[in-house]
Amino acid sequence: MKKAILLVLISLSFSITFAFDNDLTSICMRPNSEEMYVGGEFKTIFVINKKTGEEIRRLTLETKTLDLQFSQDGKNLIVFDGNKVMFLNPETGEQTYFVKGSTVRLFENAPYFIDADWIFTQSVIVYSTEDGSQVFKYKPEFKTLDAGFSPDFKELIILGRSMDIKGEKGLVQTKVEEAERYNVYNKAYLEQQNDKKGSGFEVIDMTSKQSKLKVEIPYETAKSFGLSISKYKENYFISCWDMLLKIDSDGKAFPIECDDASFAYATNSIANASKIVVSSTKKGIVYNCENGSFVTFDARDNNEFAYSTDITFDNDLVYMLNKDFTISILNEKAMVVNRYKIDNSTGKGFGVYYYNGYNKKEARDKEAAIINEALSNYDLPAIDLEQHIGSGDVLIGTFETIEKAEEFKKLTKSKGLSYITKIAPIE
Repeated sequence: MKKAILLVLISLSFSITFAFDNDLTSICMRPNSEEMYVGGEFKTIFVINKKTGEEIRRLTLETKTLDLQFSQDGKNLIVFDGNKVMFLNPETGEQTYFVKGSTVRLFENAPYFIDADWIFTQSVIVYSTEDGSQVFKYKPEFKTLDAGFSPDFKELIILGRSMDIKGEKGLVQTKVEEAERYNVYNKAYLEQQNDKKGSGFEVIDMTSKQSKLKVEIPYETAKSFGLSISKYKENYFISCWDMLLKIDSDGKAFPIECDDASFAYATNSIANASKIVVSSTKKGIVYNCENGSFVTFDARDNNEFAYSTDITFDNDLVYMLNKDFTISILNEKAMVVNRYKIDNSTGKGFGVYYYNGYNKKEARDKEAAIINEALSNYDLPAIDLEQHIGSGDVLIGTFETIEKAEEFKKLTKSKGLSYITKIAPIE
């Protein structure tokens, strides 16, 4: 799929952990079935009928889901949780096998998955989705950011992290001029075409296991959220946070400009990699790799604000997962043809969780006053934050519906509540 996911160990003065983080992360289709699977930073995977939107079942896990994939025969549901790749029975959720991994990328209907590990082994490791066995290991000369495949899986495409490069001027094929109207692509190209920074880019033949193209490109790609690496005909494409690049068979990189470009909270190549979808807040663009044209789309139902988090496809349809637990379905013309709402309730209501992070009692008392005033509006008992000092998942209120929970959260924010709150179903 899709998003590249990186586990980094960072030393912080504090950490925030929630018992149930409500963010969705991934969606994938089960081959040879009507089932699609949706996971997130919680311990449930929703199995949904892709044609009706009705829930079929739920799988309960012992960990969160950061990415999802199926083996090509549909027998293995493959889940990455940030530390390991688990092989699950898609009917029961029972784990049958696992592989340790740190920087893992999963793909739709693929014979492989990848660990682009730049911390420990500093290698790109290709694994089989059939049995989890290691197929191939390659150590590039640069630090790896991400990796992907050509649509036929005959080429492994490796993208490097930011690095100093020499002769950047000679690598810039198209000098970008400032656009009349601001857009994120243009801003990124202007900043990077003369900053003496770039990335390594390499293509490996999966049959011979030999490098067939190795170059430096004068752009630093980022994977804050969505990142997609693909190939269409003889050209390679990189869609990332604030850029869309084409790299030809000689390794020359060309920035693709778009007046309607926005940040890529979710991006993926579809339709045999002939098109690239980029979405931010249920709005975005579709790039046609064949003719270089763009089409814009707006999948919002009522001008609501919700980030897109993942994109997958089924034949000519695009399925876009959004953080408000909706799935937007677009046709080949980027027109919305359907919308599904995922029921994430547990029957026990929805909790609002709070991170009690202040060290000083005066600051905690101020936060408690805001919370308790809001709770009184809903006839809910007051909370004593002094009983939860330093706790990252304090349940401050339980509500029958998610709408009421969101209303309460909005009220506390309007009153000046400083620290983070999250909404999650009561388990």
